[in-house]
Amino acid sequence: MSIPLLCHVFLILFGGFFAIQLAFNSQKFAESNRMDSPQAGFAFKPAGFLMFGFVLMLIATLPMLQIGGFSSAKELVAGVGIFTFSAFIFNMGLVLKVWSTFDGADHEPKNAIRPLIPLIAVIIYFVTS
Repeated sequence: MSIPLLCHVFLILFGGFFAIQLAFNSQKFAESNRMDSPQAGFAFKPAGFLMFGFVLMLIATLPMLQIGGFSSAKELVAGVGIFTFSAFIFNMGLVLKVWSTFDGADHEPKNAIRPLIPLIAVIIYFVTS
């Protein structure tokens, strides 16, 4: 297996895990992010199904499958890279107190580091392909 293929599979698994968490376990996910409102759980459900659709597109562009004639995953992986880079910048701004959090509490650094996991996979994907 090539390194870009491993990165592709990792992004499918990572995105699939978060899609399932957001879609089917959204209230607990909201509580872990200090959002105690019952409406917060309902707000995460559409994001989970949107992410699930994105994961399905990544599956359709796997080199061994190429469902529907889709052969280039670079655009999808670049989209993941842009999203995770934006999330990293925003979360670092919250940690460094450039922006205030919605409840005034400190933002945990682990939440700022989490977007780096798929971002590193995206960087490795483009460097090795």
